[in-house]
Amino acid sequence: MQHRCILILSLCTVIMASCGGGTKSIRNVDLFADISSYKPLQFTTSQSADSTLKVYTTSFKVQNPLVSSGTSVRTVDPNHENDIYCMATLLDSLSTEADIARHCFSDSLDAAACESYREKYLTEQERPGMFRIRITMESGFSSKSMEPKLWSMYIENSRGIMIEPADIVVSPVTAQRDSIFSDFHRVYLPRRLLKRDITLYFNRKTFFGEDLLSSKNPFIVFVMTFEKRTLVRVGWKTSAFPGK
Repeated sequence: MQHRCILILSLCTVIMASCGGGTKSIRNVDLFADISSYKPLQFTTSQSADSTLKVYTTSFKVQNPLVSSGTSVRTVDPNHENDIYCMATLLDSLSTEADIARHCFSDSLDAAACESYREKYLTEQERPGMFRIRITMESGFSSKSMEPKLWSMYIENSRGIMIEPADIVVSPVTAQRDSIFSDFHRVYLPRRLLKRDITLYFNRKTFFGEDLLSSKNPFIVFVMTFEKRTLVRVGWKTSAFPGK
């Protein structure tokens, strides 16, 4: 599904001076990940790859838009039924390598098999001049509640300009017994949890030639709305603020 990149001025200011030390910070976001000073790890273990991806990831939940649509809700763990649990991962060159390494370790691939997987991964998922934001969703309600058409999803640069994805890729829905979120534990009957990835592709350079991953744009904010109502704003501090 192709989208043209549309840029409009946002009404809110997303940079503010903090009261304590006078440094700049991200404003009007629920959560943000600071990868500006992250020191890359050698991906020699599954834990090292996971650690890098954790730094690049923010976790949040949004209200399930289909819960009140007339479909009956199961009584098992109603809190999880009413919400869709999400993880948003910014995938640049470093976190992409961590993503590849994690798969290699989890499948116990040898060096040759891992390199083959890496080539396949980059061919299928990487696109020249673009970066990705992968939204991993989990729901105990219905696969229909994880359709990307239910929401409007976009990013804002540090000047508050809205940028729509150039493309959206959706993975098949898979079923699993365990939650991908450590703060959720099944204490009732065994049940099926549904999982899906929605990957948003963004052009790294805007229509005006601005590099969204350069120091001139120190952070990115991901926004998710439903029927013009903002559900979540999460961000990544990608570089040091200019002049700091």
